[in-house]
Amino acid sequence: MKSKTYACLWALLFLLSCYAATAQADTVKYKERADAVNQEVWGWNVPAFSSYKVPSEYANESSVVLARRAVIEADSKKKGLSSMSRRFYYNSTVREMVRISDKASLDEYSQLNYSQFKKLNGWISGTATTFVGARIIKPDGKIRKLSLDESILLNSPGSGMQRKLAISDLQVGDILDYYVRVEEYSIALRAPERLIFVFGDDHPIVDYSIHCNIGDKYAVEYRSMNNAPEARQATNDDKDLILDLDVKNIAAVPTALWMSPLRELPAFRINVLAGSTGGRSTGDVIKNVPLVDVLNSSRPIENIEANMLISSWITPIIHEYDHHFLKLPKDSLAYLVYYAHRFALYYNRSDNADALEVGEARNHMELNEDIYLTSLRALLSHYGIKSEFVALPSRFGPALNNVMSRGDFAAILRVDIDKPFYVYCGDMFTCPGYTPSYEEGQPCIELPEKRLRSDAQVDQHLKLPMSDAAENAHRETLQIDISGNDMQLIHVKRQTTLTGKMKIDEQPHLLNFEDCYESEREALHVKQSVMDVLKKARKSRNVSEDYATAVEKAKASLKDRFKDEVSSEFEEDPKEMLSWKVINPGIRHNAPDLVYFTEFTMDGLLQRAGNNLIFNIGKAISSPLKLTPSQRTRKVDIYMPYARTQDFTMTFAIPQGYTVQGVDKLNKTLENECGSLVTSAQVQGNQLLLHFKRVYKHNGETAAKWPEMLAIIDAAQDFAGQKVLLKKG
Repeated sequence: MKSKTYACLWALLFLLSCYAATAQADTVKYKERADAVNQEVWGWNVPAFSSYKVPSEYANESSVVLARRAVIEADSKKKGLSSMSRRFYYNSTVREMVRISDKASLDEYSQLNYSQFKKLNGWISGTATTFVGARIIKPDGKIRKLSLDESILLNSPGSGMQRKLAISDLQVGDILDYYVRVEEYSIALRAPERLIFVFGDDHPIVDYSIHCNIGDKYAVEYRSMNNAPEARQATNDDKDLILDLDVKNIAAVPTALWMSPLRELPAFRINVLAGSTGGRSTGDVIKNVPLVDVLNSSRPIENIEANMLISSWITPIIHEYDHHFLKLPKDSLAYLVYYAHRFALYYNRSDNADALEVGEARNHMELNEDIYLTSLRALLSHYGIKSEFVALPSRFGPALNNVMSRGDFAAILRVDIDKPFYVYCGDMFTCPGYTPSYEEGQPCIELPEKRLRSDAQVDQHLKLPMSDAAENAHRETLQIDISGNDMQLIHVKRQTTLTGKMKIDEQPHLLNFEDCYESEREALHVKQSVMDVLKKARKSRNVSEDYATAVEKAKASLKDRFKDEVSSEFEEDPKEMLSWKVINPGIRHNAPDLVYFTEFTMDGLLQRAGNNLIFNIGKAISSPLKLTPSQRTRKVDIYMPYARTQDFTMTFAIPQGYTVQGVDKLNKTLENECGSLVTSAQVQGNQLLLHFKRVYKHNGETAAKWPEMLAIIDAAQDFAGQKVLLKKG
């Protein structure tokens, strides 16, 4: 199933992927518990799951969610799969009943992947177990339940027993009724979950209900946001907190296309917390968490020992770079500290065998945000450079008035020099001053050194600057000719320049760690390399040899990585990759653009038509967004990743003996308040020259501007279908 479709369901499953797994599966007890869960869930007395009729207004939808219900339970009275009593129990269950109306939805709902067991590290004897159930309701009312025996083990128990349940015999016209439950048991009090339930989906939802039953051993924070109905609050005889919420007839919305559901759609949030966690006490019930509470918990936590260790790595680099570093201008010193800090933490790690990996996986190395930011701030302070922590909400997360926990904020460091710049915990290629697209234009709140008072006023006026379309550009120059005697094979020489936010996805994929390492080592005047360190240690002789082998293997892998990049841009695989080269990695603020060259041959863009040739010239330039029919209408605001520009120039060598027809169709201009698309073409001598430029001016638009956005999308789609005739004679 497509995870993006089920925000609430996958919020439950996401927790499982965050922990290392060392499960010991007791198959008999698992099946016994699975049977009990089956009886419980299928026995729910919820009228919505007994109504199989699709409302007339949804008759033409690909699929319709007839009922969806989420149940959250937390108490200290139940026992788990083990014979040993577990003092604390928690479960999350989401059940959904959906009508399948066409092949697209049939493919979407054809299987379910899940983790059967997960051992949760960090607390005593805690295990999360996932149960799934599914049944197919045929048009004649007959019900077929799927057996757990139909699920397939995807990998070993050491990975948490990943399994796949195929929904066999599901057909168009059927109703699929299925659930996912995650149960957790522990002998120690803990915070089981923070959940967000969004009332909206790519498919309409007829009935959506939430029921929470939380024991008095826990604290609870909750909030209804974006005009969602308020939860009905009550207590039962056991003094458990009961929360209920119901929403009906939710129209389909394009959650998968340029949207921020947590900003645009009604939603319900609940944090189930261990008592005394985050300043809460057992039994606390907090409706609408105050902003100051969240800010007080959002300041990065300093680890003095880690900061001292990191300082011992970095100080020698700074001293070696310039013995008179204290005479450097503050701006220059600030950048030097940043690059030395990045080098020591991301690149120069010979003390950790795992860190010696140099392939593409190494490019995705992540660091602890608190340690990264606090150690950098401590270093800056040591050299007399002021900096402050600030917090920003994400454009794709809750708005500032709806934040409930530290995870709703991104913490970044503002370096206060003559021209201040921001630093966030990015990756080994992040330049100082770069900020993520999802934070642009968001309130930038300075985090206090001391706790804010409950009545403190929070200044929300300062906002993070937004980049413009010219700053985030994808520029290409292409030289295309026909390869040899094969008149249907083209030869392409292509230079690509990615600026600003356009480069972020490609850098980890296309850059070679070893090349970046050597570049940074040279820039910082670091004399001794990791290889030098390894070679000096006799015990590490084999390690140094393995490292050298890994370096060569990583370089060899670049061919496949560049081939993937070409395939993604042209929607066709190159027949042969002839050459590839990174001209500039874009990892320094004074040389920030990622620039690379590729040369390849490709089939499929030229076809014979008798003695003539047809050149699919639009496909050589543009791979446009393809909208589904339902995405062409829109009533919610548009959240694009960022303002951006595509600017392509192509030169095509016309083969001898041919003339080009249809060039005039390639000259078009469209411009409106949202952006523009301009194409121009001409023949000069034996060359066809083409220029394509598309601009999205802003990172977001109101729903009222959708027709203008649609005009640009359609114009790009139309251009992608353009062809010219190469006429013989």
